Amino acid sequence: MQNKPLISIIIPVYNREKLLSETLNSLISQSFTDWECILVDDRSTDGSYHVMEQYEEKDYRFKIFKRPVVIKKGANACRNYGFKKSLGSYIKWFDSDDIMLPNHLERAVTILVQNKLDFVITDTVNFNHETREITNKPYCFDRNKALITSQNLALNHIGWITDDFFGTRKIVENIRFNEFIVDGDEYNFFIKMLQQPFRGVFVDEVLTHRRVHADSISIINRANDLEYLKILATLKFQTAKDLVVYENKELICWFLSGYMRISFDIALKKKIIPYKKDVFKLICNYFSIPKGFIFILALFLAKYFNKGYNIMKYARS
Repeated sequence: MQNKPLISIIIPVYNREKLLSETLNSLISQSFTDWECILVDDRSTDGSYHVMEQYEEKDYRFKIFKRPVVIKKGANACRNYGFKKSLGSYIKWFDSDDIMLPNHLERAVTILVQNKLDFVITDTVNFNHETREITNKPYCFDRNKALITSQNLALNHIGWITDDFFGTRKIVENIRFNEFIVDGDEYNFFIKMLQQPFRGVFVDEVLTHRRVHADSISIINRANDLEYLKILATLKFQTAKDLVVYENKELICWFLSGYMRISFDIALKKKIIPYKKDVFKLICNYFSIPKGFIFILALFLAKYFNKGYNIMKYARS
């Protein structure tokens, strides 16, 4: 029986047969070796599971699971399930098509432990899948001056991808990835995480290479303008709803206001608006009952008469 690993790396996998080996090889190449990798297959239709089996056979640190059919499909459900199966004192979320630089885990755990932190946020650069050329960063801001707060994250003054986070099990054990969100899931997750007391810092070192390719979820989601508006509306609503338990009225209202703006644009396109009734209830609770009805009126005017912008603006105020 193997000893309990210090770090659990949790990776959801769906149809990554041709890319997965490079990611898993980057784990094997880590200078820090006391880790387990929890791979959760989201019921892939290609040969991804076979690739995972090969790695599990040659390295005991890889542990593979299939998402149970009773659990909602998607990367977030796989991450939540993977966390339950993990044993490490520290948690490392990672994506199945990205690359860890060889000193990634060593640098993250060293800085965290030496400074008695709850988490560290490292840095990432994008690279082009076809040319292997380093292109840009997912987020650009002064990491030496930026403050980590839920407000700064919500307003996009700061940001990071899932791969950048490294933290204690304790800081994430009561937080779950929202399984109704298909884009912006890490944004939602970390805003919730930052509602509790924490000690965390940015590490101004690039320790991950993020692969950008045609099958990237973020690229697929942005291909259709209307569908992306619905994705954004869902993100705004789900985050506002998730924050109710923390009683953060300021951020709840900010996300509801964003939802209202996006839902107005969807109404102008004469399309169905997700979660409209649920948002109406939250607006009544956190703005006022009259503004809840004004919100509904503005959507009606937008859908049938292409009007209502100023009314919606008032509802959001």
